[in-house]
Amino acid sequence: MHTYHREVPSPLQALWDVLDDHSATTTSLPRAVFRVLAFLGLTGTLIGPYVVLGLFGRHRKAPVARLWHRLACAICGLEVVVRGEPEPGRAVMFAANHVSYLDIPVLGAVLDARFVAKSDVAGWPLFGLLARLSDTVFVTRDRRAAGGDCARVSGCMTTGDRLVLFPEGTSSDGSAVLPSRTALFAALEKDRAPVDALVQPVSIAYAGYADGRPLRGFMTDLYAWYGDMTLFGHLMTVFGLKGARVEVTFLPPIRPGGRLNRKALARACERAVASGLARSHKRPVVQWESESVQFGAEFLAQYVDGHEIALNVHVPERPAVAGRQVLDVRTDLVDRPLEAVGR
Repeated sequence: MHTYHREVPSPLQALWDVLDDHSATTTSLPRAVFRVLAFLGLTGTLIGPYVVLGLFGRHRKAPVARLWHRLACAICGLEVVVRGEPEPGRAVMFAANHVSYLDIPVLGAVLDARFVAKSDVAGWPLFGLLARLSDTVFVTRDRRAAGGDCARVSGCMTTGDRLVLFPEGTSSDGSAVLPSRTALFAALEKDRAPVDALVQPVSIAYAGYADGRPLRGFMTDLYAWYGDMTLFGHLMTVFGLKGARVEVTFLPPIRPGGRLNRKALARACERAVASGLARSHKRPVVQWESESVQFGAEFLAQYVDGHEIALNVHVPERPAVAGRQVLDVRTDLVDRPLEAVGR
């Protein structure tokens, strides 16, 4: 069992001894309570100035938002490592994979942008209030309302807003990129977005625990929030853990238009994010396209060769069942041994 020791000034050593449970991945209740109080104190302190400055324009309150995001990451023990450079211009959509609610402070700490989120987030306790105050662009993700969602996003881009979109539409364990929902990419098609609009793929990888071990296998669930995990329970676990290293990779931007319709644009972002994610997790990348999700272990074995891989599968017109099969394959390739692949 690995034990992580941090050098701290001697006056703080006694406090650290209380907060440190000397167990690699076990949550510490004293640490969790301390961080909850710190988080509430931070939010209570900054929310007043944030609201007041917001009366004079969004740009006035942006520094307060950036400070909140950075301190929230510090409270959660997240070390954010940035690779590449975010596009500095206006009318930029950052398309990122989605691993956890922690993605919000992680990206907010390094970007000045508005987030695009599902409308039900507005009703979440505390976080819904924070989302509304931060001018989140809420969308329904309902196909019947896709036109309205698209118009809302393109309207923000036209006024020069920088947006963060999670095209997967849901969170995952972070081991691979889920198939994108392409509807909102239509906001970037010709005659809808500004001529100088850009899409920049961004990969978010919760790459390592505080003691240096990679976050793989069962350890991915320490920071990934997905499926039927409860928000409160997972958040308390995060507050009780020692911390993690998060790698944010800004990949080369893509200029929409021409032949890049919404599906092609989403597919290009998927490929880029998958490659960034694989590099952060130090895995080789295999890119493969097929009309079918049926493939054998023989095909995979010539690429895998005993190593973990990130497989980016594209199925042009995948029904719901096929989509689930693709997700299962991706997860199995990362978490199961080679001899199990293809069973």
